[in-house]
Amino acid sequence: MADCTRRQFHLLVAAAGLAACGTSTSATLTPANDVVTLSFAQFPALAMGGGSVVVDVKDRFPIVVVRTGDATALALSATCTHAGCIMSWNGMAVHCPCHDANFSPTGAVLSGPTTIPVPVYAATVQPDAIVVNLA
Repeated sequence: MADCTRRQFHLLVAAAGLAACGTSTSATLTPANDVVTLSFAQFPALAMGGGSVVVDVKDRFPIVVVRTGDATALALSATCTHAGCIMSWNGMAVHCPCHDANFSPTGAVLSGPTTIPVPVYAATVQPDAIVVNLA
């Protein structure tokens, strides 16, 4: 297999996961300078603590964004490192429905079959949105 960039790898894994699992994301966002903004108007689930969404990032990969508190949020890759399935937040962890893997809010593997953690991205709560830095 030819070498590929990290971006190409994520795109391949995400595409395989979407095809294999039949899962889709709720929206596609276009990053500007490696940053995506999830406005509360577009994603009302994020306006209050406990809400979460999975969004596709154009030309990149899906992410799961969780509002963990009044001033806190987290963002992780939504692509499982085992078989590339698209994951979601289950209230305590990022969960893969394909093989029952779970990842902590820090991206660490809580249960397999995978042993590879998922990437985590800086997420900042602002008055009207959550901003995620993908760099």
